[in-house]
Amino acid sequence: MSRVRPLLAATGLALSASLLAPAPPVGASDRPRLATAAWAPPADTGPVALVVHVDAGRPATFRVRLTGGSVDVLPDACEPSSVVVRHSWLSDDGASLVCRVASRQAADVTVAVDPAAGPGALTARVEADGAVLDPGALAVPAGRTDVPRTLRLLSSPDFLNADVGRLPAREVRGTNRSYERALDAVLSDWASKAPDAVLVAGDLVDGHWDRDDRHERVFGPVRTHAQQVRAVHRAAATFYPQYLRRFERHGLDLYPAIGDHEYGDDPWPGAKRRLAPVFAREFARHFTRRFADHPSGRHAGTAYAWRPSPDVQVVSIDPFDITPGRSRLRLDDAQQRWLVRVLGRAQADGVRWTIVQGHVPVLQPVRARGSSDLHYAGGARSRLWRTFERYGVDLYLAGEVHDTTASAHGGVVQLAHGGAFQYGLTTYALLDVHEDRIDVTLEDYDVRVGWHGPRLWETARRGLPGSVRVHGAPYTIGTLSIGADGGLTRRSGLLTAYRP
Repeated sequence: MSRVRPLLAATGLALSASLLAPAPPVGASDRPRLATAAWAPPADTGPVALVVHVDAGRPATFRVRLTGGSVDVLPDACEPSSVVVRHSWLSDDGASLVCRVASRQAADVTVAVDPAAGPGALTARVEADGAVLDPGALAVPAGRTDVPRTLRLLSSPDFLNADVGRLPAREVRGTNRSYERALDAVLSDWASKAPDAVLVAGDLVDGHWDRDDRHERVFGPVRTHAQQVRAVHRAAATFYPQYLRRFERHGLDLYPAIGDHEYGDDPWPGAKRRLAPVFAREFARHFTRRFADHPSGRHAGTAYAWRPSPDVQVVSIDPFDITPGRSRLRLDDAQQRWLVRVLGRAQADGVRWTIVQGHVPVLQPVRARGSSDLHYAGGARSRLWRTFERYGVDLYLAGEVHDTTASAHGGVVQLAHGGAFQYGLTTYALLDVHEDRIDVTLEDYDVRVGWHGPRLWETARRGLPGSVRVHGAPYTIGTLSIGADGGLTRRSGLLTAYRP
């Protein structure tokens, strides 16, 4: 659920240009600390180490530019970025590292550099405070080899978490050139990564379609249950096809999970609970009926499973158990039995990797930003998580919280991530599947939100920000690798362990 604007306004942390502006120039206002940079003697295999020594002093930032190699892990000594403030990051191609050293003590920052595949020379340029260090060229006699990637998935929960699209009523605007350009920039970037599938674990839309706070009747009146049913149908027929067409135009194959906003957003009082089957039916109609493997019961249209490759099983669950009498976050018995059958079959077939996506986190604590912080009751002790452990699930992808936390329990990794596009919080994770591991790379954007000018229409609020703009290329703010035994390596940046 999105509570971004009210929450940030209440705490004085509105996502203004000060938070979402580009990072300051490297070394600006920092006391010079850069001392030396040198290559460590290379080993026969693995990365090559570039050691940058910084003297004691105030927090400072330096940049490393490489030729003949790349960096794919943020050094431990570099202060991690958050999803709103950049401290340390990698360029999209790994050829550049920006590292902010927050510690005031002298430190050796070890930068692990992967040489290019063929023999050649590695060169680096280290810059800070107007000073430039050149460690010289390092000859790499033989290229490094790696286990080839077999599958690439891209995951971005809570994209868009807003109703953005052309509306049937001409007098109100549901999109504009700024939004469409920003969406095109993000989806074009995703397409350039050539993923085999894009996963969006819920909150594709805002979904307050049973309301009409400004009495504009864009989707008709909503005073009675029958009118609300028709309004939900009309709104879904407006926004869902436009959402899907954006992905299709960029050649992206979309696999969404249902979120609380696809159920009209929490909470669910009695009248709204009666609409749950309507919301679920509309989601299934537009997105998930094409899949063959579904549970029985109420979630037959919203939960599904498929194998994007013979060695990878993906399951999309619906954790919203909403009936006329109550609402709770849990898998009902029919969906739980189906999940056990799917996971058991994958295990019996010798499937190497199993990934599950669902909208709400299970493990706690996780970072949250502008969210109602829905989470699955019971956490690691829940029947759901014990099922993950029993059947060897490797990765659980969740959204809801508009921030990022990587957690692990019992050999299963949870990645809570994503964002709210209209507030500049969109991130995505690249999941590169190899025979021996899954590499996770967390990417972020410099997105600037403008509240000036006419706002875009919404059913239940004062309107979306007037403009959203994406500046520059994405950048990496976290990495980790999941081994076949559930062990974690390459853990860096925002994907290091969270200790609130």
